[in-house]
Amino acid sequence: MTSKAKGLLWVLVAVAVAAAMALGLPGMAKHVPWPVERWMGRILGGIPGGNACTGRSHPESQALFRKLVQRIYPIAPGDADLPISIDVLPGKTVNAYATLGGHIYVFDGLVKQAKSADELAGVLAHEIEHVRNRHIIQGVAVNLFTLSALKVALPGDHPTGSYIAYMLLTLKFSRQQEYEADVAGLERLRAARVDAAGFQQFFARAEKMSAAPEIVSNHPANDVRKELAARFTGYPVEPIMDQQEWGVLKTICE
Repeated sequence: MTSKAKGLLWVLVAVAVAAAMALGLPGMAKHVPWPVERWMGRILGGIPGGNACTGRSHPESQALFRKLVQRIYPIAPGDADLPISIDVLPGKTVNAYATLGGHIYVFDGLVKQAKSADELAGVLAHEIEHVRNRHIIQGVAVNLFTLSALKVALPGDHPTGSYIAYMLLTLKFSRQQEYEADVAGLERLRAARVDAAGFQQFFARAEKMSAAPEIVSNHPANDVRKELAARFTGYPVEPIMDQQEWGVLKTICE
């Protein structure tokens, strides 16, 4: 067998191994006990880039943020089984993300970008569902094992090739996770009587920004979200807070 043929064979083997891991690991990872994931979060996690904002200049902003969070969590059956903490971090990044062990962080840049409490609640509901659906531990498992398998199986040092293969193998799975979090997040907003229009409005505006923020990079396209949000209309809604209170909340990192 020629060296070229051997190289091709190794690539095929690597892709096959990675595919098997990508398909099998998420299902297994979902059954990792919650205390184990929390332990992993303590080992690997922590607040990046400094401490959480506490409303030092405007103490009432922290209370208003907690009011918003409590409106959407905990409210669903099983919420108590997966305790979640949500904090605001300083920084201009328009992003929010969940980490291992039920920690959700939203950057001040996203809070400033949001036009209403309903918009921020929509983003947080989405992140809460990433945690509840065990997407975080699934993603960690796939990232740790799939990419490692490709690097070991590919001949020589080919980090670029292994990374591209990894991206191709996991893109669909990642988009599916985002879709699941969208649907469950919208259901959470409906249960909390929060207007789902805020969810769609935020992502529609973010997608049109000159430099699309990271929070929309691997998410469903806006037309898909618009169709989803349209399914969650016609239910009674109650404002989370008035505009004056919302203005105070947005000073939480000042």
